[in-house]
Amino acid sequence: MARGSFVLRQEDNAGRAGPDLGTEVLEWPILPGRTTSVVSDLGWNLTPLGGVNAGVCDLVHVAVAAYIADRRTARGARFGRDLSIHVSVLSEAWTSDLIDKVEALLGWLTGDHWTLTTEAAPEIDLPVAGELSGGAVGPVSLLSGGLDSFMGAIYLHSQGEHPLFFGHKDTATSIQSAQSTIGQWLAGSYTPVPSYTRLVLHQGTKRIEKSSRSRSLLFLALGIATATSVGASILLVPENGYTGINLPLRPNRGGALSTRSTHPETFHRVTSILKHLDIPVSIRNPFEWLTKGEAMQRVRDSNPPAGWITTAGTTMSCSKLDGNWYGGSPNLNCGLCVPCMVRRATFLKAQIPDSSRYLFSELSGTQFDELVSARRGDIEAVRYAIEAGVDTNAIESGTWPAYYDLDRVEDLVARGLAELALLELP
Repeated sequence: MARGSFVLRQEDNAGRAGPDLGTEVLEWPILPGRTTSVVSDLGWNLTPLGGVNAGVCDLVHVAVAAYIADRRTARGARFGRDLSIHVSVLSEAWTSDLIDKVEALLGWLTGDHWTLTTEAAPEIDLPVAGELSGGAVGPVSLLSGGLDSFMGAIYLHSQGEHPLFFGHKDTATSIQSAQSTIGQWLAGSYTPVPSYTRLVLHQGTKRIEKSSRSRSLLFLALGIATATSVGASILLVPENGYTGINLPLRPNRGGALSTRSTHPETFHRVTSILKHLDIPVSIRNPFEWLTKGEAMQRVRDSNPPAGWITTAGTTMSCSKLDGNWYGGSPNLNCGLCVPCMVRRATFLKAQIPDSSRYLFSELSGTQFDELVSARRGDIEAVRYAIEAGVDTNAIESGTWPAYYDLDRVEDLVARGLAELALLELP
């Protein structure tokens, strides 16, 4: 099993004991900036955010340590890894019970075995006033550059909400471009201009592992910190419920091969951790019981501002972004991975013209054949799921919050598969 060991602490801790051999030290910059190991728009005390308590700082630090450990440790022949993170913490809330909950959450998200240990960090001053609120009123809502969160932004405005939008500034050029395009459209479509904060936070050295299942916790932690800094009590994470549940399409795609970023169990576990850390923010998904196509129908029927369909076509859904391997652009949705197929079916369900550029539509000949061959596993998994129908055993044997409505889950999955059945598969 692949192994990785990491220590995260504030920079310039020369007096501290050194790490064990083989452990990578991650030094967070005292002020926004970078060290050799961490690049961050937030200082160690999360400046320029303000109004955050020690628990919020610790949550972000732990999430970032896990995120960097995830990206810096290659998976071996087996999917799972043995990952260890040691984090300097400010809160006294870090009991063995809380540590167990965080380890279990990370294992649930990534499919790895995690060990979290902590040590008391030197005391620091926490800023009392936020500088990134932009005069926001209402909740904070994640805006990632994806189609769901873009539809969420439109839907929230149609409901009279005026959220502060938050996004993590990814290293991928395609996602940065999508976020910028969405931000420009929002600014030109609504009055007052919506506040959209994007933060850089990633490792300072080369990324080794292509997957990063832990990033969902990073998104939530940064969103929670942003909400706390502006006095918001709600963090909204718009994602269609079918994708959120992400039931394995066939038996060999179970476990962490199915992402769990917005799974109800993920929200349940994070909520429990927030209570331990005394963070008064709740997490909600406004599309929890809608398929992606149904969410787009809601948006369509809300009479959104002009240009939303064109902007929707610039959002990113692809889980691969590897077009350069086939002689195409790495900045295009491929159109044939599972998230892309769900995306394409969304426009069909809502009867909205899809202006997206797809890699598979721009390739021909051998290059097209190679892409289809590379996506054959995804294509056949979707075909299998459509023909087999809802796997009730997978639902009943899954992990859910207590008293979650599994009959409603079954109906939602059936509607999601019906949308996928609208596609013509190669």
